[in-house]
Amino acid sequence: MKNALYWLLLAVMIWLPLPEGSKPVWAMGILMILAYGLALLWLVGFVVNRLPVTLAFQKAKWFHLGFVIVICWLFVQQVPLPVSWLKLLSPQAWEIHTQAYLALGLSVPDKLPLSLDPFSTLLTCLLTLSYFLLFCLCLLLIDRPEKLKTLAWVLVVSGVFQAMFGSLSMLSGLETLLFREKTTYLGVATGTFVNRNSFAGCLEMTLAAGMGLLIAQLHNTPSNSAKEWLHRIVKTLMSNKVILRTGLCIMVVALVLSRSRMGNTAFFSSLMLTGLLYVICRQQMSRGVVVLFVSLLVIDTAIVSQWFGLEKVVERIEQTSLERETRPNVADVTLKAIDDYGVTGSGGGTFYTTLPHYHDGSWRGFYDLAHNDYLQFPLEFGIPVFLILALMVFSALWLAVQAMRKRRNRLMIGMGFSAVMGIMAILIHSFVDFNLQIPSNAVYFVVMMALAVLARYLPTRHRAVTTNVQWNAGK
Repeated sequence: MKNALYWLLLAVMIWLPLPEGSKPVWAMGILMILAYGLALLWLVGFVVNRLPVTLAFQKAKWFHLGFVIVICWLFVQQVPLPVSWLKLLSPQAWEIHTQAYLALGLSVPDKLPLSLDPFSTLLTCLLTLSYFLLFCLCLLLIDRPEKLKTLAWVLVVSGVFQAMFGSLSMLSGLETLLFREKTTYLGVATGTFVNRNSFAGCLEMTLAAGMGLLIAQLHNTPSNSAKEWLHRIVKTLMSNKVILRTGLCIMVVALVLSRSRMGNTAFFSSLMLTGLLYVICRQQMSRGVVVLFVSLLVIDTAIVSQWFGLEKVVERIEQTSLERETRPNVADVTLKAIDDYGVTGSGGGTFYTTLPHYHDGSWRGFYDLAHNDYLQFPLEFGIPVFLILALMVFSALWLAVQAMRKRRNRLMIGMGFSAVMGIMAILIHSFVDFNLQIPSNAVYFVVMMALAVLARYLPTRHRAVTTNVQWNAGK
């Protein structure tokens, strides 16, 4: 049963980006059904004593607590509270609700929610629960290094499909999404996503998974002779490393074709920073590491990507003008809203409802998302809950760094690299975009956090995994 659930989990990872990043409401419903269904099946297996609790799951107890607090708070936000409580906790929410009822000619009820849109907050709560369950399933079902390696490969396959689909769709002129015609971002690669930046965010994490697999295949010692060096070259050419390297090249090309300024910046910045961190943690600069990073930063960037318009991405970055951008104005207004809702939040998923009240006339159009996750989460969830989320993310980064520094198994070191690079890329990208508001990207981000825990604590020798397995972890 465990293996069946594991393969179903991998199938879910492949599916999630396909329906426009699972952003449409119907796709969110499928995501939740899949997550809840898998979790229920695991629970049934646990009850009948067939599925054990892994060491990694136990070690992630503070992550579990953080998720539970966030989910409970989102639930509280959409529950009607006595008006006297609401006036005390969130005077601004009470005023907005009151004005809305009076404008409709209705009497103000005795109970009102903290959220300005209770339905959207409930949906956000249910989505967050599904993210938590998928995080738990990764820790519970991956009990051997082979399974962890397969998960990383599945992420790479997902990224390569997105890259090929997006690139061919753009270069052929067909300009289509998987389930409907493409109507926006014509002339750039978006994969099965509506937005090129969401597409870029997905590739940032799948590229990180691929980089970790490459790191895991590096040799620890240099060749002692020309014969051994030739043997390694031949072995490499006949291994899956060539396939993996080709897949990474395809994803880099697609990332360039997306013309996403911050997507490309986040990828190359996270690659260089994580590479530097890797050298510091391992306290070595082997020839294999040098060749790997040089090939990515020079060959992919200066040669392959140049053929597909890297200069257009650079040109977009150079021509970016804060005076011509509307996002800084929206950001300033969002900060004013955070002053009013900083403690309790306006409610998960309510940015589009909250922002119009603060519209200062400095931009045109409709913003349903903040284009900055560091502003949207504090506004919707409240600053205290946002700090809990931030603490969880940085804890995952710390575990991944510890895996790179302390583990001896090459796969665990590589997966630690993947987690650091993937999380760091999204953290950089989140300053100007909303990747964590796209369900499939949010799930992949949570998977990166799970990779960090697994890289740090997953045992590297096979033995029946029970609740008291403690040997060989951390080595």
